[in-house]
Formats: sequence, structure tokens, C-alpha cells
Amino acid sequence: MIKILVCTDGSPAAEQAALLLSRLAFPPETSYTVLGVSETDGDQVQLTVSFEQFERLLGSTGSLIDRKMRFGSPIDEIKEEVETSEYDLVALGASGKRRGFPVLRIGSTAQKLSRILTTPLLVARNVPERIGKVLVCTGGESPSLENVVTAGKFLSGVEGEVIVLHVMSQVALRLDSPAQDLLDTAETAIQRGTREGRHLEQAVGLLRQAGIAGPIKPGLRHGLVVDEVLAELYDGKYDLLAVGGHYHHVKGKSRWIEVLLEDISGQLVDLAPCSVLIV
Repeated sequence: MIKILVCTDGSPAAEQAALLLSRLAFPPETSYTVLGVSETDGDQVQLTVSFEQFERLLGSTGSLIDRKMRFGSPIDEIKEEVETSEYDLVALGASGKRRGFPVLRIGSTAQKLSRILTTPLLVARNVPERIGKVLVCTGGESPSLENVVTAGKFLSGVEGEVIVLHVMSQVALRLDSPAQDLLDTAETAIQRGTREGRHLEQAVGLLRQAGIAGPIKPGLRHGLVVDEVLAELYDGKYDLLAVGGHYHHVKGKSRWIEVLLEDISGQLVDLAPCSVLIV
């Protein structure tokens, strides 16, 4: 059974989280806890209304829904709730952008939580009527395949198209790297059996094993990770991005790699035009 914590501050933007969860088609036995965080005395009435709306959106799935209310800072209270209970996924809404600047409150909360939580985080934004296209990003190393498996667990109900994207450097990382590597598409990398091509093939297979029934296609871009992921999102008009954010389960992990991943996922939460799943 999947256990999900859905967070609300009582705002309309927060409802995007429940809307997205309802469209990801989780199994009926999924358990939801709706957490409302009250910062001032007047918030309780608004949170109660939000609870009722969340239950209407999630209730059609037939899942178990529980309510919780905490008082204090949203970041601190969500973090404490996650640490004191076992959840498979934390979900909340992000209000998007206004005039190029992130809207504060829940948007800021989402960006900060993406850096401090080790539990997978789903940040909902601009949720469409149907999840028709998903971008799953993967690095070129084996631990990122574990992130692909985790993403597949939450995306197994998606019927739309899934693209698995790996971003390569624009310059050769080794002196003996073939020049063709810098020109490869996903198709040529797979045909040539390169490290990146084999990795993409594995990632596609793992998503298929997770139960995704729709089309799954590999993708390869060259450049800076955040820039290329954002370019792909805008070019392809995706509804959801899945990206690795932590390797906490890997023994002997590099703290530098950990910081890099947190920075990439944090930037994408703020800048992506669609919902983001951080695993």
C-alpha cells in the first residue's frame, strides 16, 4: 500500500496537489493523510474548507483519507510530520510564477522542502485534465536507475507518453572519449552501445517493468542539466517532470554529488512550467 501525505495551507493553489494525485490513478488501497498547517488563529476555518475539497477530489478513488492539523511554520511542521510517520510520498501545490518571480508562501515552501526531505516529493503546478506526457530524467550512473524505479512506482497509472531523458556534457569528460559521443542522439547511442545508450535502454526497461503501459521513449540532450531539462519541458509541452534529488540510500556517497542533485532539483521546482516529482 502506498502512503501519501498531502499538504495544504488552505489556498486554491494547494488544491493542485489533490487534483494531480487524483489524475495519477494510484491504486484504490492508497492511503492519504491531508495535513493542514495553521500559522495564525484564523487559518483553521480555511483549512477545514480545504480538507473538504481535498476529500472530494481524492474520495472518488475509494482510498482511505485521514485529516491532521498542525500549528506553526509549514516547513518545520511538514518536516516533523514526515519524520514521525512513514510516508512513501509527500505532495503539495506550487502557485507558479508572477512577472518572473516565484510566488511566496507555498511556492517557497516547496523549493525548501525539495532540499531537506529525503522522502519523494510531488510539487503540483498547472495540472491538466489528463497527464498526457511525462519527462523522466536520469543520470548516467547506476544509482540513478534506482530513482527511475522509484519514479515508476508513482507513474504506473499514467497512460500517456513517457520520455526518459539523459543530459550529456557538451565537452568530452575523458581524453579517450570518441568524438561521436558528443553528437549522439538517443537512437544512435543505443545503436552504438555506448554507456549512455545502455543506460537509457535499462531505464526504459525498468519503467516498463513498473507497469507503465503507454509509450516509453529514450531522449538524449547535450549541455547544462537545468538548461537542457527546461528546454525539453518547453519544447515538448510536458505535464509532469520526474527527477532524482537525493542518493541518501547509497553507501559511501559523495557529498558533492548530493549537493549538486539538491541544487538541480531545487532549481527545477522553481523554474519548471509543470508539476515536478523529486525522487
